[in-house]
Amino acid sequence: CAAVFFRDHFFTIDSVNGSSMAPTLSPTAHETGAKDRIFIQRGILGRSDIQRGDVITFWKPHKQSEISIKRVVGVEGDTVYPHRGYACDPEVVNSRRVEGVDGLGSREWTLGGDGDVEVGKVVVPTGHVWVEGDNWRRSYDSRDFGPVSLGLVDGRARWVWRDWLRLQPVGDERE
Repeated sequence: CAAVFFRDHFFTIDSVNGSSMAPTLSPTAHETGAKDRIFIQRGILGRSDIQRGDVITFWKPHKQSEISIKRVVGVEGDTVYPHRGYACDPEVVNSRRVEGVDGLGSREWTLGGDGDVEVGKVVVPTGHVWVEGDNWRRSYDSRDFGPVSLGLVDGRARWVWRDWLRLQPVGDERE
């Protein structure tokens, strides 16, 4: 009972299943084929004080029985642009635009992916965050389904365990 309570309210360990967060988190990061294991801070601790750059887990807005993991690139009040690559408005956030991990430039993208939607800026509403995968070519994220409610956030990824000897903080491997 204590282990279940701890897992549900404080920390859990999970593996990475998709490539949308590569190279930061990878389903097959090793020559052995072993998956990255991530330590997720859950509950109130995992949702408090979410900032740009945090990697969070959340219930998918379009499929609330599944959990996803992405990087927060916009918090409430931020202006973001639904382009592929880093989306934050440089006038709002003093940071540079990060191009794709493969070195290729980003391309225009429409919210929802259909040509009828105009490409433009989105202001992240109160109580929401804008999330994107580090590997934009393989990511289904806020550029597709819009801002994520903080009520759907399950936790924050804190550490990645790559093998028995390497436990490191979740950072940003894109640069």
